[in-house]
Amino acid sequence: MIEFITLAVILASFYIAWNVGSNDTANAMGTAVGARILSYRRAVTLLIIFVAIGAALEGYKVMKPVGEGLITGAPESDSPLKEFPTAVVIAMVCAGVFVTLATKLGLPVSTHQAIIGALAGAGIAMGMFSGIVTNVNWGKFITIVGAWVITPLGAAFFAFLFYRIFEVPIKRVKAPEKLNLIFTLAVIASGCYVAYVMGANDVGTAMSAMYATGKGGGYSTTVMQQLALLGAVGVAVGALTYSRNVMETVGMGITTLGPMSAFVAQFGAALTVHLFTQWGLPVSTSQAIVGGVAGAGLVRGVAAVSGRKMGQIVLAWIATPTVSMILAFGLTSAFILV
Repeated sequence: MIEFITLAVILASFYIAWNVGSNDTANAMGTAVGARILSYRRAVTLLIIFVAIGAALEGYKVMKPVGEGLITGAPESDSPLKEFPTAVVIAMVCAGVFVTLATKLGLPVSTHQAIIGALAGAGIAMGMFSGIVTNVNWGKFITIVGAWVITPLGAAFFAFLFYRIFEVPIKRVKAPEKLNLIFTLAVIASGCYVAYVMGANDVGTAMSAMYATGKGGGYSTTVMQQLALLGAVGVAVGALTYSRNVMETVGMGITTLGPMSAFVAQFGAALTVHLFTQWGLPVSTSQAIVGGVAGAGLVRGVAAVSGRKMGQIVLAWIATPTVSMILAFGLTSAFILV
């Protein structure tokens, strides 16, 4: 019979994956829906397929570094998170609740930031009060935060660059039907690429808690792929049930998108996140796609980007790891001390 705490970890991880689907579906398909190239239903269907593929093929690349590299213990001992899995459940629930509230408000926040912030907060509390040797790897934490800063800037740069590169050959296409077909295929393909990197990066982070409380380094790649596929199911459920609000924000609230803008925004974002995935860094597809959309909008000038909406999103980005860390620290401390 499955232990209660193991079931709690599974449910908390699934809840996080649900949040990835509800908030981050817009990252892959919001621009296509905003440009009226795909219907909401078709966009979600494609997302589910490519998230599963990305999770199966590359989800383990982020799962292991987050699961065993952020919170460490005494040498030659089990992970502190394995010794005290309740802290993991608390951290994941805190992260999930914050992202759920942001999704309700239509804000594309980073599930990665919520998870990393909450795990760090729980790790600090464990180190102070649990009696288990627990350390937050602040070097790793700072590296991850640095990647968060670079992500939207890199996506904006790539989107702007790709727009300038592709606009020259596109202008030579005179037949409207051919041009429309090119744009349609390009936007759908780039959206599927974003969905793929969501599976590789976002799902890997979401399931890192299960990795941390399991066998740690004893997990094989095959087992990690199975964990990632479980996360992909959670993403699918989130996409189907609660993704429309954020999709409207990304697709229509930051800047007015045409097919060309939608394509370069998605392609720039996907390329940025995929690069960081190869280094095992959990970066935000939310930040990447917002950066990509802003970069595409900047082709028409700064006035084309909604400063008010961007300001709200940036504030949400700052609040996400901070609030998640405080909540997880407080609740973990209370659980230990009571």
